Amino acid sequence: MATSHEIKHLVEKLNAATVRIKQRLTERYLAQIPTQPKTKRGSDPKSIWWGYFPVVLVAILGLTITIMLFVQSMRWEKNQVEIAFREASQDRILVIQREIKHSLRIVLDIASFFEASEIVGRREFRKFVGPALKNQAGIKTLEWVPVVTDEMRQTFIEEARQSFPPFEILEMDDSGMLNKSPRRLFYYPILYIQPYQYNKQLLGLNMGIDPTASNLFSEAEITREIQVSPGIYLNDDGERKTGIMVAAPVFFNADNTNEESPQANATIRGFAIGVFYIGEIIERALESLLPGGIDIHFYQSDEDEEGRLLYSHHTRLRDSSTVTDSDINQEISYAQEINVGTQQWKIVCNSASDKFTADTWSSWVIFFGSLAFTLLFTIYIATLVGRARQVRLEVEERTAQLWEVVQALNQEVIERKSAEQELQRLNETLEHHIANRTAEAERRAQYLEQFAYVTSHDLKAPLRAVSNLAQWIEEDLHDKLDDAAKEQLALLRDRVKRMHDLIEGLLEYSRVGRSSDPESLVDTQELVEEIIDSLSTSDRFSIKIKGKMPTLNTDRLQLVQVLSNLISNSLMHHGGKKGKIRIKCDELDQFYQFSVCDDGQGIAPQYHKKIFLIFQTLESSDLESSTGIGLALVKKIVEEHGGTIKLRSEPGEGACFYFTWPKVSPSE
Repeated sequence: MATSHEIKHLVEKLNAATVRIKQRLTERYLAQIPTQPKTKRGSDPKSIWWGYFPVVLVAILGLTITIMLFVQSMRWEKNQVEIAFREASQDRILVIQREIKHSLRIVLDIASFFEASEIVGRREFRKFVGPALKNQAGIKTLEWVPVVTDEMRQTFIEEARQSFPPFEILEMDDSGMLNKSPRRLFYYPILYIQPYQYNKQLLGLNMGIDPTASNLFSEAEITREIQVSPGIYLNDDGERKTGIMVAAPVFFNADNTNEESPQANATIRGFAIGVFYIGEIIERALESLLPGGIDIHFYQSDEDEEGRLLYSHHTRLRDSSTVTDSDINQEISYAQEINVGTQQWKIVCNSASDKFTADTWSSWVIFFGSLAFTLLFTIYIATLVGRARQVRLEVEERTAQLWEVVQALNQEVIERKSAEQELQRLNETLEHHIANRTAEAERRAQYLEQFAYVTSHDLKAPLRAVSNLAQWIEEDLHDKLDDAAKEQLALLRDRVKRMHDLIEGLLEYSRVGRSSDPESLVDTQELVEEIIDSLSTSDRFSIKIKGKMPTLNTDRLQLVQVLSNLISNSLMHHGGKKGKIRIKCDELDQFYQFSVCDDGQGIAPQYHKKIFLIFQTLESSDLESSTGIGLALVKKIVEEHGGTIKLRSEPGEGACFYFTWPKVSPSE
């Protein structure tokens, strides 16, 4: 060990070295201080002007930033007004849509009432529509229009006269007079109408000769859905108003028809009709909202034309009902299209001239505040520049502090080294945590897989018991069960089978990415042909392979799962009695792109992402065998191999599934 004398000697040598370093640094920095007289430092005019360059730069930057802040603030305030206007407009459109749907629901309710009853009298019809007439605004008439053939005309008239003796099938001539209808193949007379006291003269009117009503009847009978007419003009006590006609078809129930009835072969029974005033519906809907200073215009959307104005609602905040162009703020406008049954309306909202105006006082505050700050800051910079010449006088004093700065730098170096060591220690700790978390994740994955197998086994046992019990009941009580009970037992077994398939699909889905078969050389031409043979397709469907199929080294089982699921999906959801399926492969840079295309019913674009989600199906049925796992399993397998899958389809144009498969396995 070193003696105290040696330690003292070392300390003295360290102090001496420190003094020498300090002297050298002081001499080096002092030597850099200019020694010219003060009278000569500011003698150069160029240096004086160059010294004030920062002042000019600060002034220009300050003015530029001030203008940008002012413009941005004005824009932001305008955007806030537009956002508030758009939200208020959307609230009103939503309320109007809800009121219109409620009006259309009345017609559907009438149609459902007639479908549920074989015979509906005039009194029952009046009682049924009475609440709607009291509570719903905008109703001009609610009608029941049966379909009458020429053979049934006289019988129909006699039955109608039992409740309304003057009843006759009438038609309106060009002069507006009602006359007895000539013979026609079919008649569409108004049998019931409410409110009765204002429309009783229309009883018996043949609606089939009216072009608007005739088109509605034809479309409703073909589509078997409610139909809405374009805007029509209605007479309300001499005042011309715009309205719509709504028709809902009512068909004969198959159980209620018989061979003795002359209309046994007919399917259409009649139509529930509703005629509504557009303006009254809209005004009734907007009564629940506070006035917002928004004018709303409704147009009949037409692809060939700009659109016909149906109705205009003017804000209740106006002092008068007269509206001029100056009262409408054209700069703030919002347009949206809505579906009214089978029709499409365009709604345009405009702000009143004195409403939804941006309040710019804050922008002007920002402008003048920034301008003042720029002025003060420029003065401050100018003051600093004026004092810059005095900085050199302080160099000597700053040099005396240089040693402390060096010490501080040395301390900072030590701290940084310590920080690096601490960072290294944290990295090692992080790697340790990552290793622990990875091991924990693998352990949990193994537990989940074991749990899935155990759970599937426990779920399959009761399912088999339920299926066997249903089969035993059907075998033991075969002669005692009616058709309904047999159908329910068949439905029970089908549900058990679907549950079994669902469990198997979930197990298969959970195994993707965790286990795989050894890779082997796969001839995809031969593989696809084996899949086609295994599916046992009927002669109604033609499955062809277009072009040359590749041979690649990959997981054969998972490629089989992808192709068989896609081909089975095309067969199952084709939607036709016969069809064609084409399988093709294109070579890309690092992938092969396989495609499976059919000429079936197609899939709407809004469902292209949904079908790849687990448990998602586009159609629901009690006897539907699809579990909603097939395409989700395909997507997971393809993505586990680094590929992608997409769908191109339109309704009625078939569907094409494209997926990419790597040429070289990732493990290679």
